[in-house]
Amino acid sequence: MARESGLALLALACLPGCSLILNFSDSEIPKDAPIDGPFTAAECSYDTPNGTFDTAAMITPGVDTGPAAVCAPPDGQTEDDHYYKFAVPGTAASVTVSIMFVNAIGDLDLKLFDSTATMIAGSFGFGDGETIVCPATSPSCPLLAAGTYVFEVLPATPDQENNYTFSVTVQ
Repeated sequence: MARESGLALLALACLPGCSLILNFSDSEIPKDAPIDGPFTAAECSYDTPNGTFDTAAMITPGVDTGPAAVCAPPDGQTEDDHYYKFAVPGTAASVTVSIMFVNAIGDLDLKLFDSTATMIAGSFGFGDGETIVCPATSPSCPLLAAGTYVFEVLPATPDQENNYTFSVTVQ
């Protein structure tokens, strides 16, 4: 590596008659644009406030889908959990809650709660999404009675971040 007038230069040899010089200094124009965050502000703040069970955002099954993102945790929190609530009518024979994401970016998990904050089911896999079907045996989930339910989207470990879409189907 050669130094010319304070610039860091790297000269590489190539075929006879050619040369390549790479300049990694900050003084060359054009400068690279600043690195953008991995997710948009709209994704990070989708349906906020929704960071606790008590502030769960009300969604409409089959209509609301995101996109949202689990981002850097807000001040005073260790992770950016998202809670959404939805209504199940007495005629429902099946409820499916799914989140879709690319696991290679960051692993997310899914939990389902009744209106008293008792966890009913959870999906903690390592694929490109998580799904809970009620009633089902894997993961175990009973037939849901009429009422309000809450699902939580959370990072598999506190340092995970990722964007996702979700769906809630009530049949």
